[in-house]
Amino acid sequence: MATATLPRTEFGGATTTVDVLVIGGGITGAAVAYEAASRGLQVAVVERDDFGGATSAATGKLIHGGLRYLKQFDVRLVRESLAERRTLMSIAPNLVGPIGMVLPDPGLIERVGLTAYDLLSADRNRIEDPTKHIPRHRILRHDALVARGLPNLDSGALFHDAMMAFPERLTLAFLRSAAAHGALVANGVGVETIIGGAGRVVGAHVRDHLSGRVGEIRARVTVNATGPWARDVLAASPITEQLAGPEPTVRSEGIYLVTRELSPTMVLTVSGHGHFSFAPWRGLSLVGPTETPYHGAVDEWRLTRAAVEKFISAINEASMVPVHLDVDDVIAAYGGLRPLTEQAGEDTYNASRASELVDHAKQGMAGIVSATGGKYTNSRAFAQKAVDSLARGAGLSVSPSTTATRLLVGCEGTRRSALTSTALDATSVAIVEEIYGSDAPAVIGLADERPELARAVTHDGIPLAALVHSARHESARSLTDLLIRRTGIGTAAPPTDDDLAEMARLAGAELGWDDVRVVAEVTATRHALGLPDD
Repeated sequence: MATATLPRTEFGGATTTVDVLVIGGGITGAAVAYEAASRGLQVAVVERDDFGGATSAATGKLIHGGLRYLKQFDVRLVRESLAERRTLMSIAPNLVGPIGMVLPDPGLIERVGLTAYDLLSADRNRIEDPTKHIPRHRILRHDALVARGLPNLDSGALFHDAMMAFPERLTLAFLRSAAAHGALVANGVGVETIIGGAGRVVGAHVRDHLSGRVGEIRARVTVNATGPWARDVLAASPITEQLAGPEPTVRSEGIYLVTRELSPTMVLTVSGHGHFSFAPWRGLSLVGPTETPYHGAVDEWRLTRAAVEKFISAINEASMVPVHLDVDDVIAAYGGLRPLTEQAGEDTYNASRASELVDHAKQGMAGIVSATGGKYTNSRAFAQKAVDSLARGAGLSVSPSTTATRLLVGCEGTRRSALTSTALDATSVAIVEEIYGSDAPAVIGLADERPELARAVTHDGIPLAALVHSARHESARSLTDLLIRRTGIGTAAPPTDDDLAEMARLAGAELGWDDVRVVAEVTATRHALGLPDD
């Protein structure tokens, strides 16, 4: 099977004409691009930074039905989410799989909610792969909880959702699937100005930050899929400025901490107006999220030391896991702003996570829509409905949707028996299969051909061959792109300085960097992966 590449399109210079221009290469933009391209439309996707970054990277890695949304009586969202949980395990089997979690000391309301959760997902096991089957919830007593490393709990409800250990790879799989259907895809390309006239948007002027060249993309429909930046994108262009509306008074900040493994079982904690969990992840624990109102500009948000320390205090006060944490226990931390619909108000915890497609024709400007809200779990379903809607509005002819049943590119053939390698041990082979799916043989082949690339540079076995493969085939522009959003090498724990230097050298050999660029990449990546000082 040929390696699934992600070719980067250069948009500088001549005018490009498509049916759909998608602004934003996060999970929403990626899913819309794939849906539209797979149904016969000509698509272009531009992302000013890197694919799957920012909000799409600030995730708890769950693919879930949203048990707590039942408390808000949002049954439709829960039902759709549960159906999409099954769909994503089907179309991305190497990337999404079941995970069990414990809700401590459930009361009557929680037990009723879990029963409803089971009933709403009655078709959850209509999936070919038996390893993706999800059981009904059950109540665990103290002895069973002790066996799961939770000796402080008297009772707990065990239920299952799904997890994606490498969410950036899922975004990439949607983009590669879009590209396989002819979509033009580029990172490092920002929108300079949305263009049009006489009450219609016709595309955008864009700038390629690699070449510095400016180009024009003309489209029948422009989709603003920029998450928390959606309002700012509209406000930055004279033709759409009136569509932007007032600056939101509040957005929702969520951060996560990575620590040593604190519990082998995922455990939920609900307190006050927030919730967080300890999730086993790559032999470590992922703790989060916070739910904090943020009142500043989107581009000014950053993870701060104070936010990390405040979250640690909340964990120590309310956690259902018997641990005490301090800053020295934090291996890594990340976060971002959630793309809530702008009606959230100050109560960001109870704000809807439903996606919304805003057709600005209703405000007098045809040819542009904004995608707001949403989450990973529902991205494909939202994209299907969005393409139906924009096709009707623009008079575009589309074929029936097949995205719920077709394996994503790079995820085909991943139910094979375990691969073998002359250079990689079984642990490295297994994680390469999980990350790269049907491209795993190419990564393993690199390690076998060049033994120096077989060396594992993470605690869970990711080899240097992964970095070289992604540098060659997956449109990475920087070492940070490679370590955080392609390979997973940098998301669990920062590499050593010696490893960073070697990885920068290997990436530079593939991407044409000189010695000055290699040193700059090491410095920038060390800063990106480290904990904040202030």
